Amino acid sequence: MTTATATQIKNVGSPTVARRILVAEDSPTTHEILKLLLSQRGHEVDIATDGQQALEALRGNRYDVALLDFHLPKMDGLQVATTIRHEAGDRPVPKLIAITLDTEGLLAHPEGCHNFDHVLPKPLDIYEVASVVEEQADIADIEAEESVSTASAKVSVVTPRPRSPFEDLGHNFLTWPGDIEDGRLSARAMQASLGDPRFDGILIKETVSVEELGAIWRTKALYVLPIVDLTGHLGRIADIDASKLTARDTAYLDQALSDVHDRRTRLHRDLRFSEDLGEQLIGRMFVTGRSLNPSYDPHSKWLVSYNVALGAATTAREAEALCERGLLRREFFDRFHVCPRCDSLRLHVREECRQCHSADLEEEQYLHHFRCAYQGPETQFRRGDRLVCPKCRYELTHFGFDYDRPGSMVVCDACGHAASEPAVGFMCVDCGGHVDSDAAAPRDVYAYHLTDHGVGFAEHGQSLMGSASQAVRFAELPLELVVALNAAAKKFNETHEPFTLINIVYRNEREVVAQHGARASSRRATCSSRICVHR
Repeated sequence: MTTATATQIKNVGSPTVARRILVAEDSPTTHEILKLLLSQRGHEVDIATDGQQALEALRGNRYDVALLDFHLPKMDGLQVATTIRHEAGDRPVPKLIAITLDTEGLLAHPEGCHNFDHVLPKPLDIYEVASVVEEQADIADIEAEESVSTASAKVSVVTPRPRSPFEDLGHNFLTWPGDIEDGRLSARAMQASLGDPRFDGILIKETVSVEELGAIWRTKALYVLPIVDLTGHLGRIADIDASKLTARDTAYLDQALSDVHDRRTRLHRDLRFSEDLGEQLIGRMFVTGRSLNPSYDPHSKWLVSYNVALGAATTAREAEALCERGLLRREFFDRFHVCPRCDSLRLHVREECRQCHSADLEEEQYLHHFRCAYQGPETQFRRGDRLVCPKCRYELTHFGFDYDRPGSMVVCDACGHAASEPAVGFMCVDCGGHVDSDAAAPRDVYAYHLTDHGVGFAEHGQSLMGSASQAVRFAELPLELVVALNAAAKKFNETHEPFTLINIVYRNEREVVAQHGARASSRRATCSSRICVHR
C-alpha cells in the first residue's frame, strides 16, 4: 500500500473504544490493508491465513469481533463460525463477520449463514469495514447488558401475545413492539440497520401511529423493509395487510416478500444507507414498487394521507423537491383551500352573513311596496296580522295592488342583516379561525410516480447524478481497485507508462439475461467493475 492510501485510512476517524479483532484472510494484500485500517483506528488486530489458524485463535483468545473470509484454506469461514459457536455452548462468542466475493454462494450454502452476525461483500469499502466492526462490537456490549439485566430481573408471569400463523413460517421479522419501540432499537434491529439481507420485514403486532413509525426513517436501511400489519389499523401505510390472511395465504405472503427482497438487492447502497429523507423516499418507492398515492383522511390536517409512514405535509414537501430534480412526476389528485393561520386544509365551507359572518341564516320572502318602492323581508312588514310598510307606515292590504312578493332574501338571525344572497366563507376546524372565500389560497395535492431517471438513481446511486465529476475518495473505490491503482501509479512513477480507468455498466441487467443468457450476464458483472488498463 502506498503512503497516499495509508493517509486515506488514517482519515477514516477514531473509534470510541479499542477492540481486539481477528482477521482471517488468505490474501496477503487484503489482510495487510485490513490490519493497517483497524490498527490506525486503535484496535488490536491478529491475523490468521487459513481456517485452522482462525479456529485455534478463537479457541485460545478473547476477541470482540472476528472477520472470516468465506473461502479459506483447510476450513472455510462458515465451518469456523459453526464450530466455534457449537463449542462455546452458552458462553459468549465474538461477533462473527463474513467477508466474501461469493455472497450468493454463502447465502445458498446448505448449512446456511445464520452463524454469522453480518456479511460484508467484496470488494470491501474501508469506511464500511471500520463502521461495521465497531457497530457489531457495540451490539455485543448491548446484548451483554441485556443478558445481565434479564438474569437479575425478578421472575414474573407474562401473558403471551397471540401469535400469527406467519410468525412460524421461517420468516425473519423485526417486530413492533419489541425490536422497534419508542425510538429504541433492539440488537436485532441494529443488525438490520446495517443492511443484513436476512431480515424479511417489520411485523406490526400492536396498534402504532405514523409518528411512532418515524423511527424507521431515522435509522439506516430499516426504511427499505416491508411493513407487514397484523392489526389491520395501518391501512394503506402497510405494504402487506396480514390481518385478514390465513395460513392458506402463505404463498401470497412469500411471493410479496420475495418481490420486495429482489428489489432491495437492486437498490444502490447510496440510497439504502442514505440519511436524506428524499433519497429514502425514492428508495422505498423502488423497493415496494408503489407510487406515492394520496387518499382522503379526515384525521389529517391536510385532509389526505399518503401510503407511506410519513405525514402528508412532509411527504409532499420531499416529493416536490424530487420532482424538481426530475426523479418523480406529479399526477393531479384534488384541490383544497388553506387556512392562512395554521396551514390546515380542514376548512368547513358554509353560507354566512356578509356582515357578521354568522351562519345563523334564514331564508324569507321579501315584499315590494309599490307606493314608496321599499323592499324588505316580510318580518319587517309584519305587525301582528297586518302588513305595515316600515318606511312610510302605510298599511298593505291588497296583494298585487299595494305590494307583491318578487322573491326571497337571506336574513341573519344574529345581527338582522338581510341580503339577496349569502356570502361563502370558511371556518378552520383546527384553529377556529374565519377565512373569507377570496382569502383562502388554493392548494393542489398530487400523487407522485418514479420517472425513468428516478429508477436509474435508485439502481445506480449518486453516480447517476453527476458525482462522477467530483473528486473521488479512495474509500469510495473497491479494495481490489485501490490495490490496482496503487500498482499502476507506482509503475507510472517508475516508467512513466500511462494508464486508464474504465467503468462499464449495462443499464438493464434483466434484459441482458433474457436476451443473451447467463454467460452474458456473467460478462456484464465483470464489465460493471472499474478496470485499470495500461497502455
